[in-house]
Amino acid sequence: MKTFGEYAKERVRKAGKSQKTLARKLGVSPAYVSQIFTGKKNPPDLGRARNRLQLRIWAEFLDAAEEDILELVRYQLHRVPPRPTPRYGRMRNLLLGALDAGQVDLSEEVRALELHPAESLAVQALVQIYLLQREDEPFESRGYGPVRFRDLCMELRGNREFIESELVDFFGGRSLSWTWDLETGDVRFSSTSPEIERALKRLEELAEPGSRVSYRRTVPVVGHVSAGVGFAFTDGGYPAGEGFEHVELPPGVDPGLAQRLYCVRVRGDSLQEFINEGSLLFIKPESWEEIKDGDLVIFKDTGERKAFVKKVEFAGSNLILRSMNPQYRNIVLRKSELLLLERVIAILF
Repeated sequence: MKTFGEYAKERVRKAGKSQKTLARKLGVSPAYVSQIFTGKKNPPDLGRARNRLQLRIWAEFLDAAEEDILELVRYQLHRVPPRPTPRYGRMRNLLLGALDAGQVDLSEEVRALELHPAESLAVQALVQIYLLQREDEPFESRGYGPVRFRDLCMELRGNREFIESELVDFFGGRSLSWTWDLETGDVRFSSTSPEIERALKRLEELAEPGSRVSYRRTVPVVGHVSAGVGFAFTDGGYPAGEGFEHVELPPGVDPGLAQRLYCVRVRGDSLQEFINEGSLLFIKPESWEEIKDGDLVIFKDTGERKAFVKKVEFAGSNLILRSMNPQYRNIVLRKSELLLLERVIAILF
């Protein structure tokens, strides 16, 4: 991490400004500023009330946010860890500006994390409102149902460029306020904009009673699986995303993950020593980086094109996929041969 002096020197150089001008504005000698830049002296503790004016001068001269300057100074003087870079910088500014005035503590919590759970749910809600508000026809007459609508929302939620540009621009000039209920894990939005209010009312039709932005805590069952016989996703002949059975989220699983998970049901006796027939495996999509040795995973390779359940071990650029039933062989694959590798995060017997 850069020292405050290194950061300030770089900002001054890039802006084509001079240390002498900065020293004059601060009311100190050029030599003192030079010593800060070279690290021979520590910067003043700009977080103290008596240094409030100096902080403002530094921020204006460096064309930097006061909070960024304070983080560098606090770390250098007191080893206070810097706040992480937010996952969605522009979106965070929008959400903090729209946060209900009574939730000051939440504002500080959000700033302390790369992506706060409340922030994630709020982004999800804004995507939902965005889609509904932009529909020219009533949602009931659309060709897809609630599950398909969730799929569209999930697709946009995973698009960082969309969130940081189009979504922020769309809501930037609109009246918006939101709160987070820690106990239920839900966010609630309100607005004086008639268009957004209409979208919120339409959104209630897809949500639990009393919740404006949270879908029922259910997960779609998309197919069957065993140790020896792979499965393919199926929708039973229904329109894409509409024909799946839905099951309740198991206890202990973060409700915020409900909209991301899918389920497979164990079929046959290939796993009977470990998992009964009919048990449900809850899978987290796009979880490759979370997977550790010994985890239970769903995988699909380029050859079989079907998905299997195995325990995984990493061996350099290869993966050893071990069967829990000795009747079935272990499989060794290169990472490049995998189309799918996703983690089983819960089992419902």
